[in-house]
Amino acid sequence: MVQENHSKKTLKLQVMDNRMIFIAILCQFASNAYGKHGDVQSHLGEWAYDYYTGPEYWFYVHPLCNGTRQSPVNILENEVVYNDSLTPLVLLNYSMVLNNASYYLLNNGHTVMMGIQTNSSLPIGLLWKGRKYNYYGLHFHWGENDTIGCEHTLSNQSHPLEVHIIHYLSEYGNFTNALNYGDGLLVWGNIFQIDNTIDESKSPLQELFSKIDRVTLADNKTFINPIPLNSFVADNSTDSYYHYEGSLTAPECTESVMWIVNQKKMKVTSNQMKNFRLLKGHLHNATDFVELESLKNTFRPTQPLFGRKVYTSVQLMNGSSYNSTNFFNKTREIDNSTSFSTGSAINTTFGLLLLCFLFLLFF
Repeated sequence: MVQENHSKKTLKLQVMDNRMIFIAILCQFASNAYGKHGDVQSHLGEWAYDYYTGPEYWFYVHPLCNGTRQSPVNILENEVVYNDSLTPLVLLNYSMVLNNASYYLLNNGHTVMMGIQTNSSLPIGLLWKGRKYNYYGLHFHWGENDTIGCEHTLSNQSHPLEVHIIHYLSEYGNFTNALNYGDGLLVWGNIFQIDNTIDESKSPLQELFSKIDRVTLADNKTFINPIPLNSFVADNSTDSYYHYEGSLTAPECTESVMWIVNQKKMKVTSNQMKNFRLLKGHLHNATDFVELESLKNTFRPTQPLFGRKVYTSVQLMNGSSYNSTNFFNKTREIDNSTSFSTGSAINTTFGLLLLCFLFLLFF
């Protein structure tokens, strides 16, 4: 009897030891996760692509970045839905350069943008689905090597460069007001792929690429020869694109963008990409010192779709299609298979910490 009681006590202690080991592992996991996100103060400040104010922390200061209509996204090309209402883009003066206008490059501390200083009343923009969108500006996203850099990925494949051409819906008056509407902006994303066989001297963007090294530091600005907007778009691509509803890809992450992502790609050489990776941004804390942010990876990771559909303007063989009558009246369902947002992850972490505390308190 004594031996039997001893065996039972030994078994009970082993079970308790196993439970304690499991809880210890759980608590360590929660502690590590909290250590990553819990020191909120260290993640406040000007947003960046690196350091303690990188994309996973943007929502601390910019809560919209934790929304359910965020961009960019991974476009699974075999799952896009054909929509017959996606008519070709009609370009307005995209091939023109403005007289008495100054074209320039600016390093704004986060990316390189091309600006135009002009008093011209010549309208530049595009027509899409019968509505006029005015041109607002354009900027680039790139990576530290030739395999990454674009914000939108195509079937999980990345490329080194993506240009975003920003427009606002004319009827909303201006860019700032258009931000208040779900369809206020149209951003045309054009992806560049590496092709080292092209003649750089004949590239329509060589003027721009050759002067990137003149805006190495934040707030550097340099003037360039005029470049028409159609130089940033692949030839004969206005009728072949993907579309989805999303957001700006940097803070404030406003969910007001009708995204157009070209299916045809532009070409760029490895040599033309080099100067992008030498650029610097603003000062940021780096461990125990302050340094200029290195603008090597100026892209936001892809975001969950949360039930959104990605549409195509091109009829696919044996592909699914969508009734255009209901295109703008569809309801959205949360996709349970998508990953947690950062906010959800933090809530889960606090739950685990509470579970650990209760277990240690009562057991």
